[in-house]
Amino acid sequence: MIQHFKPGFQHLEDIKVEPLDKEAIIKEIDSLDEKLVQAKDGEEAVKVVKEYFALNDDLQTAVCLINIRYTVNTKDEYYHKLNDERNEILPAIQEATNRFDKDFYHSSFRKELVDAFGELYFEQVALSRKTFSPEIRDDLVEENKLVRQYTDLLADGLIEFRGEKYSIPQMGRFTTSRDRETRKEASGLVWGFYTQHDEEIGRIYDRRIHVRDRMAKKLGFKNYLPLGYARRGRLDWDEKDAKEYREKILKYVVPLANKIRDAQKERLGYGEDTHFYDYAIFYKSGNPTPKGTCEELVQDAKTRYQELSPVASKYFDFMVDHHCLDLLAKPGKSGGGYREYIPGLKTSFIFANFNGTSDDVDTLTHEFGHSLQGFLGGDRIVPSYRCPGRECAEMHSRSMEYLTYPYRKLFFKQDDAKYRYQHLCDAITFIPYGCIVDAFQAKAYENPDRTWQERKAYWRSLEKEYLPYRQYGDCKFLEEGGYWYRQGHIFQNPLYYLDYTIAQVVSLEFFSESLQDPKKTFDKYLSFCSLGGTLPFRKLLKKANIANPMDGDTLKDVRNSIWNYLSDFNPDELDK
Repeated sequence: MIQHFKPGFQHLEDIKVEPLDKEAIIKEIDSLDEKLVQAKDGEEAVKVVKEYFALNDDLQTAVCLINIRYTVNTKDEYYHKLNDERNEILPAIQEATNRFDKDFYHSSFRKELVDAFGELYFEQVALSRKTFSPEIRDDLVEENKLVRQYTDLLADGLIEFRGEKYSIPQMGRFTTSRDRETRKEASGLVWGFYTQHDEEIGRIYDRRIHVRDRMAKKLGFKNYLPLGYARRGRLDWDEKDAKEYREKILKYVVPLANKIRDAQKERLGYGEDTHFYDYAIFYKSGNPTPKGTCEELVQDAKTRYQELSPVASKYFDFMVDHHCLDLLAKPGKSGGGYREYIPGLKTSFIFANFNGTSDDVDTLTHEFGHSLQGFLGGDRIVPSYRCPGRECAEMHSRSMEYLTYPYRKLFFKQDDAKYRYQHLCDAITFIPYGCIVDAFQAKAYENPDRTWQERKAYWRSLEKEYLPYRQYGDCKFLEEGGYWYRQGHIFQNPLYYLDYTIAQVVSLEFFSESLQDPKKTFDKYLSFCSLGGTLPFRKLLKKANIANPMDGDTLKDVRNSIWNYLSDFNPDELDK
């Protein structure tokens, strides 16, 4: 029997996860599959599917908790072992779920099942079935092992800086220092780590490309690119839409991003001598930083949500009280930030690496946007309906960043305006970067036999097109195109990154509306969150009355709106 979880818990860390019993889990799934096949009527079939969803919730809860415990402390031997076992076991379990999905899809009680769970779920099952066969089970195990290798390598990395040792996330406070020599030295050491592991990381990615290409071919795809889209659950857009979208960004957004960077170079006073480590500092006087300890920032967030929304306040307090946040960077902790929805506990967990920069506030705000959406959509019985598809998932988190602008003074005090100007400029300059990550991956999967050195060269060519202002000086590793080594999504979540840019545009739509009527806009946002994943991408945006970033002049209109807002600021006055 699989371990069962209940929503009523005191503190998240008190819940111990038992090792996954592969044979028992598969036996339970197969038993439900047999019951579904032998169902005498639609009512019985619906009941069996509900039992299957409940079993899936327990399984996903265990998987999520293992991931949380492992990433919080990769040195924890118990959860490191469980994480390795999970990676070995899940492909076999997926084989069993695929059998169930097949019989669900071909059930003679389709009408009753559609009435109970909706036509969309059948479409999702049909797409999911294209992404798996028993033939690729070993490939999935290998893919998971390669993810772990990359994660462990970076988590184990300690950099000695001025007599102390720091993890890579902890080095962020130095790479964004007001002092140029500090930035240069710290950045050099960080990229020195990647240079030292150049071939190791490059070959990890090579192997990931080849294992994914092998899976795609076995499943009947020409390469991994269409398989990757199917694994992301994209029902109503494809690689062609992505390419056209990237071209629009090149036309409408890149010129504005270049203008922002040119103004930044002038403000810093480095002119054409501005190097890659300089762009981390937006103002000569230093970047705005949050005022307070981690505990104080959490308290500020509580105050913010108390003023903003009763439902947001209630849920944030719940997360804090039940220890559903791990925020401070520390050695042995995995890098980055994420939110994990834990279905059996009906809550989310927020993971971050606070390092004293504005990213601390951004990450907490961003991940709580995910969490609030999960809270509002989490009661649906169909798991895939609780949260939207991947292309929409980042919209709620990004939008939360902008809809809470009126409360950023709690965190940044006198630097509030300074922060808002920088944050919006960063939003614009991020979008071209997101396109590079997507275009790079598309080319990698279309050309699996390229070497890792050739991939680096292609990355650098994309930078020159989308980020022409970047100069790497004497950093040979970056000049050769090694920056992507630091982008974990490329290794861990293939073809996901473009979704961040789509979400960025949508969030800026929400922000523009909020300038006219903040309460009405936040109510619209909550309604959007409540829709969860009940509709595919295009229909979901239409239902929520949100312009699709891929269509028409949406990009152009959003760009113009944000530029008008930015024009009201005087960055030179802020830089004092």
